[in-house]
Amino acid sequence: MAKIGILVASSNNNQKLGLKLKELALGQNCEVELINLVDLRLPLYSTVEEQENGIPESALDLATKILELKAFIIVAPEYNGVMPPVLNNAMAWTSRATKDWRDAFNEKIVALATHSGGGGAKGLQAMRIQFQHLGANILAREILTTYEKPLNEETAIAMINTLAKLSEA
Repeated sequence: MAKIGILVASSNNNQKLGLKLKELALGQNCEVELINLVDLRLPLYSTVEEQENGIPESALDLATKILELKAFIIVAPEYNGVMPPVLNNAMAWTSRATKDWRDAFNEKIVALATHSGGGGAKGLQAMRIQFQHLGANILAREILTTYEKPLNEETAIAMINTLAKLSEA
């Protein structure tokens, strides 16, 4: 059985989208680990923070969970034309919590999704740039929902099935 991680960087509409994607993935007989990055309450990353307080236990736990997975859906809102600070901060801590900064996402399969009140395309582009930089293989198809454009479940299921197939290869 394929296992997919869903990393959510929101407590609102993107969390709802992540939960819906989890429901659809379970319906496709996938095992799912949904992690809401907001709930981790990670301190803002800086070298000073790391030197003074070390790597937070929640960042070490997050890195361990990510290392065990091969496929992900990243669900995050667009925030001022890029991705939200909670996502960038979590990736900064994750890159510091592993032996090599790329370990967590290198060669992993990643799909991107957003619910946005302001467009969403720039946020998806920013996520694509970051996760490619971390070594992930990003699916071409993305999910972009808005208040006027609901989730196309057929598209979501196709994405989930692609993640499942590629993660078992």
